[in-house]
Amino acid sequence: MSAVRKFRSPLAMLALLAAGYALSFFQRVNPSVLAPDLMEAFDLDAASFSLISSATMLGYAITQIPSGLLADLIGGRRTLAAYQMLAGMFCILFTFCSSFAPAVACRFLLGLTLASNIPSYKLIASAVPANKYAMYCSALTGCGIIGTLMAASPLVAATHLVGWRAALLAVGVFTVILGGAIFLLIPDYDCGPAGCGTTLRENLEGLKQGMAQVVRMRNFWLIFVWFMFMIGNLFVLLTTWWGSYLMQANGLSKDAAGLSISIMSLLPLPFMLIFPWLSDNVLRSRKLFLMVSAAAQSLILLFICLHRSSPLSFWELTVLGTLFTIFTNCMGPISFTMVKESVPSSALASASGFINSSAPVLAALVQGLFGTAVAALLGSGHAPMEAFASAFLLLLAGSCIALVCTFFMRDTLGGRK
Repeated sequence: MSAVRKFRSPLAMLALLAAGYALSFFQRVNPSVLAPDLMEAFDLDAASFSLISSATMLGYAITQIPSGLLADLIGGRRTLAAYQMLAGMFCILFTFCSSFAPAVACRFLLGLTLASNIPSYKLIASAVPANKYAMYCSALTGCGIIGTLMAASPLVAATHLVGWRAALLAVGVFTVILGGAIFLLIPDYDCGPAGCGTTLRENLEGLKQGMAQVVRMRNFWLIFVWFMFMIGNLFVLLTTWWGSYLMQANGLSKDAAGLSISIMSLLPLPFMLIFPWLSDNVLRSRKLFLMVSAAAQSLILLFICLHRSSPLSFWELTVLGTLFTIFTNCMGPISFTMVKESVPSSALASASGFINSSAPVLAALVQGLFGTAVAALLGSGHAPMEAFASAFLLLLAGSCIALVCTFFMRDTLGGRK
């Protein structure tokens, strides 16, 4: 069995980590595309439907810090394998739900198992040289875009063929199998207590000392706020409301919306590697990329908020969605690289988990507010385009706060101010 676990190539390890992260993102995003099917299956209005995604994001938020603590204490491999197998089980269970309350409960439990990126970051930090960390993290995060792609046209095609329950059942089975493969094939690069001779007590002491330093870092909290609003906005759109905006406000069909989301998920992939390369080798800056990201997201959201009359075309919506993804999701790994360059290694996973918990917490809150605003405005006689444009003001406020934070950050690459 020990020979089976000697999967020593970092690239081979990355392939398994990437598959897990893609599935994690798929689970967070698929309600956006399955919105008509889920609303029909559980007899939901817009406000009630938002609870399905909100429950998922709430569970995802709660599990971030425990996943980081576990990865720091017992190792990334064990933590990641357990999370993957549980995710598959809860995905399977969701397909057997016949009413709203059990469905929300299952999605919450599923959310508790989706923090695959935190133990993955821990493994990557221990398996690759420091100057390749940003590139590997970007490649991993890029597979989140693949997860979004899987939840678009391929999922639509699968639901036409076998229905949404059978499609998600197959995903759940594959996720359980992947968890077993991670446990068997990836070694303890990051050294759990048994892997590098340290005890749980020693790991715990190192974690406590590291976290004591982290909570006193102003830069850490600025990155925290930036990540909370920028990635939180991304979650609000991709996991719940972008598909509804395409279909309800702009009149796209389900197939056209799925295709648009597929395109906006696929086109940004090269930028996942281009941005960290530019950051490391050309511009020699991290802060600049976070600043440009917040400014671009603010401008895109401002345009959507101001456009309240005629529906946008398929290609106009696809361009907007693609730009939003490029300037948001593609910048996330650079923020985690800033965290790695700031905090002690003994607390890296815990600090990353704490930051990563901020976005889903915000998303769980804003998803509900967004749905309530849309439902209230539609109920008072506003056109769908006007209702959604007004609700987008919630996201615009967050992106502006993130932009302000970037002006006060310290650049961790080269110590620039």
